[in-house]
Amino acid sequence: MKFGDRLRILRKQHDLTQEQVAKKLDIVRSTYAYYETGKTSPDFDTVVKLARLFNVTTDYLLNADPVNNTLNDPSENIYTASPKKKLGTEWSLRENEQRLLIAFRYLDKDAQNEYLEQIEREASDKYKDRRNRKKEKGLSES
Repeated sequence: MKFGDRLRILRKQHDLTQEQVAKKLDIVRSTYAYYETGKTSPDFDTVVKLARLFNVTTDYLLNADPVNNTLNDPSENIYTASPKKKLGTEWSLRENEQRLLIAFRYLDKDAQNEYLEQIEREASDKYKDRRNRKKEKGLSES
């Protein structure tokens, strides 16, 4: 199933119109309609807003593969800051990403949610800054 199809289904499940979703996202209806038809794709910040609006994960919206079940293996739940900790054979993560995931799993659910929201906000801000710099660069070259 494509991203736009998921959006349409979720919108209808929540009994919302395209206009209502667009208002909640602070965008025009036609932009949202383009997301559903696949003519355009939302930026990172909008994907996060959509996930929160529909109470789903960004992975679900983006049709990402589910997390490898070896992450949930209790035998792997011995905390160590070592980046050599096995996270699963299909993972291709940098050392610092592995350390972050290992430490994250040892936090309680509230702390996990708090840190995840902070990381998402900071990543969204960085994305916006990068986009704005590209726009400014494009304007200065004109």
